[in-house]
Amino acid sequence: MDTRDPALNLRSSASRSWRREDVLALAPAAVLLAALFLGALAGAVKVSLVPLGGGIGDASLASWRQLFADPSFRDGLVLTLEVTIASTAIAAALGVALALALRRSAGAVRAVAAAPVPVPHLLVAVIAVVWLGPGGLADRILGSLPFDLIGNRNGAGIVAVYVYKEAPFIALLVLAAMGRSLEQREEAAAVFGAGGLKRAAWVLWPTIRGPVVVGSIIVAAFAIGALEVPLAVGPNYPPTLAVYAFQTTQGDLISGEGRAAAALLLAGFLAIVLASVGVRHARSADNE
Repeated sequence: MDTRDPALNLRSSASRSWRREDVLALAPAAVLLAALFLGALAGAVKVSLVPLGGGIGDASLASWRQLFADPSFRDGLVLTLEVTIASTAIAAALGVALALALRRSAGAVRAVAAAPVPVPHLLVAVIAVVWLGPGGLADRILGSLPFDLIGNRNGAGIVAVYVYKEAPFIALLVLAAMGRSLEQREEAAAVFGAGGLKRAAWVLWPTIRGPVVVGSIIVAAFAIGALEVPLAVGPNYPPTLAVYAFQTTQGDLISGEGRAAAALLLAGFLAIVLASVGVRHARSADNE
C-alpha cells in the first residue's frame, strides 16, 4: 500500500506527464538534428580515413599521422587552447562583474549593455580590423597604437573580439539567475552576521555558478571551432584549428582534405567534451 502523501503522488504524476509531453514535442527536432550531426560526423570520419577518390578498402590512418607530424598543426592546437582558455576566463570574469553592476539597473540600461550579443562575430572582427589594424582609423587619428591586436601572434585580437561579444552574453545568463529571492537570501545572511565575502561565497556564488559555468563552456566550445574571427584578426602563423583546416584544403586538395577533416574532428571532440561537462554540471546544479 502506498502511504505517501496524495499531493506528492499527484505532483509526481504531473511531472512525469510534463516530461513525456516535452520529450514528444522535442522528438522530431531532436531526431533531425541527430541525423544531421551523425551524418556529418560519419562523413568527416570517412574523409579523414579514405583518400580522395578511394574506397573503404583504402582506409588508413595516413591523414592522422600527417596531421600530428605537422608542426603547424601542433602550434595551431596550442594557440587554439590558449585563445579558448583566455577568452573564456576573461569573458566569464567580466560577465559576472557586468551582471553585478547591472543587477539593479533599469531595463534600458541592460539592453544597451547587451547590444553586442546579437551582433555577428564577423562584423565585430571587421570593425576591429578597420579601427585597430595597421593603417586603420586609430593609427590615422593617434599616429600609432602602443599595442598590436590585429595579427598578434598570441591571438590577442581574437581574445578581444570574443570577450567583447561573450562577456555580455554571460552577464545576461547571470542576470537571469538573479532575482528578488537572491536579495532576500543576502539580506537574511547579513542579518545573521555574514560579511560581504561570506555572502558572496555562501549565497551569491551558488546562485550564479550554474549559468557562469554553462555559459563559459558554451563560449569555449564556440572558440575552439570558430573560423571567421581567427581568419580576420588572427596571426598568419600559427593558425587556429579551424583556420588550419581551411588553409590545408587550399594548399593540397588531395591530402589536405583528409588532414582538414582530422583537425576538425579533433576540434569537434574537444567541443563535445566541453558540452558534456556543461550538461552534467547543469543537471547537478538543478538537483541541489
